[in-house]
Amino acid sequence: MKFANRETGIIGEEFAYQYLVKLGFESITRNFSTRFGEIDLIMKDKGIVVFVEVKTKKSLDYGTPEEMFTQSKLRRVRNMATVYLHGKDIPCRIDMVAVLLNPDNSFQSLKHYPNVT
Repeated sequence: MKFANRETGIIGEEFAYQYLVKLGFESITRNFSTRFGEIDLIMKDKGIVVFVEVKTKKSLDYGTPEEMFTQSKLRRVRNMATVYLHGKDIPCRIDMVAVLLNPDNSFQSLKHYPNVT
C-alpha cells in the first residue's frame, strides 16, 4: 500500500509541477529532504521563494486532499523551509496544491492555494 501511495504522490507532484510552470513559476528543486521531512517542490514566483506541499488522492472516501494538509503538516513545512533558507531573510511563502486523480492515475482536478500560512 505504501508503494501505491508513493506512486500516487509522484504523479500528483508532476501534475502540480507542470501547472505551476505554466503559471510562470521557476523550478528551484524537488523533494528537498530535511530531518523534519520533505518539501515536495521549491519554486520561485516573481522573486518569491515558494515552498509547495502537494496533496494527492484518488478517492474522496477518507476526505479531500485539502483535509490532509493539517496544522501539524504546515508546521513541518515551516520547519523545513527554515532549514532550507539557512537563516536568510528572503521573501517566501507556502502554497498547497490539491490534486485529485482518477482510479487509473489520470488527471481529474487540481486546486492551487497560494500563501496558506
